[in-house]
Amino acid sequence: MQTFKTLLLREWMQHRFGWLLLGSVPFVIMVPLMSFGTIQFGDGSPPPPGMVALIVAMGYIFLLLVLAGGAVAIQAPGLARRDRQDRSIEFWLSLPVGHAQAIGATLLMHLLAMPLLLLGLAAAGSPVAGLIAEARVHGVASLAQIPWAMVGAVFVAGIARLALGLVLAALWLSPLLLGAMAASAWLKRWGVPALAAVLGLGGLILAKGYDQPIVLDLIGSLFRNAARAVAPMVLDDKAPPALADLPGMLGHDALGALSDLASPLFAGGVLVAAGCFALLVWRRNQD
Repeated sequence: MQTFKTLLLREWMQHRFGWLLLGSVPFVIMVPLMSFGTIQFGDGSPPPPGMVALIVAMGYIFLLLVLAGGAVAIQAPGLARRDRQDRSIEFWLSLPVGHAQAIGATLLMHLLAMPLLLLGLAAAGSPVAGLIAEARVHGVASLAQIPWAMVGAVFVAGIARLALGLVLAALWLSPLLLGAMAASAWLKRWGVPALAAVLGLGGLILAKGYDQPIVLDLIGSLFRNAARAVAPMVLDDKAPPALADLPGMLGHDALGALSDLASPLFAGGVLVAAGCFALLVWRRNQD
């Protein structure tokens, strides 16, 4: 366990500057934009005090989560060949560190810890965005009309729901992410293009040429379930929910996201991800 903690610390020390920069630059840009820009809502009539702050705060959080997802998608394939590219593989292989531990620590930090870190930074900066928007839309005096206890309860429930969603989304997308890493580890720079050709072009040929869209349907289902895991489905088509109802609705939605795991698609995806992890360990063992 101590060795695994050291591997996690290594990832943090190597990437902390980039992660913190990714989480702080949007905040630096957001403050002047919110302070001097124009804030409008779709139908022209703003929500009541409290809801404006929550909507803007959650919008800022989702912006950072999109950035986190983009960073994961871009970095994941290269992680499999990182130690080989910087020639540190000999050093790490000389240490009493198992291959599964080394790869597991990298995956844990980049696929889970980094998005959760950005969620924490977003949770710290989003109230500022919400309060600026509230003051701009309803005036500074409206801050006294906000039901702070209820808004705080909704905000905490929303952050907890998003944290759970990030973990679930990583699990849903793990066969694709680890597949890209395994392909990159074995085929180097051709790995990701080859995987994209097999899944994308191969899936398209099966769908258009043989009327068998199973590959594209499976990939689409993985992305839809990942999006469903992160984005709480608490809004009603008929009317927006009352502020007091949101914590309960978020809790119910979290149970729904967890229940989605009891599906053959999720079980098959986890098996594929486990196979890709084994390929990564096998490839590292060849060095």
